[in-house]
Amino acid sequence: MNDYKEIPVQFGPDGSLIGVITTPSEGSLAPVACLMLNMGANHRIGPRRINVKLARQMAARGISSIRFDLAGLGDSGPAGGSEHFLTQAVFDLQAAMNLIQTMLGIRRFIAIGLCSGATNGLSLAVADARVIGLLMFDGYAFPGRRARWERTLHRALAVPTNPAVIGKTVRWLQRKFSASAAAAASPSIFEPEPPEVTAALFRRSMTQLAERNVAVLLFYTGTMHVTDRHRDQLGPFADEPFMQQFEYEFIGEIDHSLTSMASQQIFMKVVCDWALRVTHGGTASAHSAATGRAGTHAGAARSAAAWQRDPVH
Repeated sequence: MNDYKEIPVQFGPDGSLIGVITTPSEGSLAPVACLMLNMGANHRIGPRRINVKLARQMAARGISSIRFDLAGLGDSGPAGGSEHFLTQAVFDLQAAMNLIQTMLGIRRFIAIGLCSGATNGLSLAVADARVIGLLMFDGYAFPGRRARWERTLHRALAVPTNPAVIGKTVRWLQRKFSASAAAAASPSIFEPEPPEVTAALFRRSMTQLAERNVAVLLFYTGTMHVTDRHRDQLGPFADEPFMQQFEYEFIGEIDHSLTSMASQQIFMKVVCDWALRVTHGGTASAHSAATGRAGTHAGAARSAAAWQRDPVH
């Protein structure tokens, strides 16, 4: 018997948003539900179906969730208005919260944003007080000079054998020296803001979350950031007083796309443990809060054979 129930839903002002609500199969529901955001332009299931797996793990622990596609992504239709894409994302996420509130009676939420989903999650957490927890996975990062040099060195050493790095280098050269390739480059929606603008937004937003006592986990992988000694990815923000109440994890053994089963299992253990603490009003672990160093989660990995290949939702 499954530990979860799954309900396909269609919602939003014009009914164009498509998602799946996952709840425990029996027993009472936790008073907090999780929002699982798109990672970039990927489908709601997440890389390697991690949102599906995570939702079911959460349900086994009593926590309900919704994974859905933002307007214009995956199975969801395009937005009917002309709002900026970040504003529209917040509207879509609020529509999902309203749906959960109506269907399940849950009024508090945790947003889980992977990669670019962290940007939408932070925007939502600032805009809506119903969000009491925010997890940002390989999201905002401000590595210092040493961390950047180490990352550059590791990537340079990988160039001769890493087809992904080779492909990115070739595409960069094409955009640099070919007018037609430059014209066909990604639209402005994917262009980053200037660093100083991003840093100011991050400072302002995180200060607001600290004042509201929102639980935050900043979670980084070795794929994106290579090494970490003392909250390296926070750069100038590492020692800010408002940052000290937030949790921070760096786990070099897992990769950004959660490719291996071991990476997925470690990721799910960290996220589920944190979500349970937030749900039940727990505080940051003493180790993570006091030192900002990652805990050891190698023991979280279980055999890949223990996982079943469930249908994609």
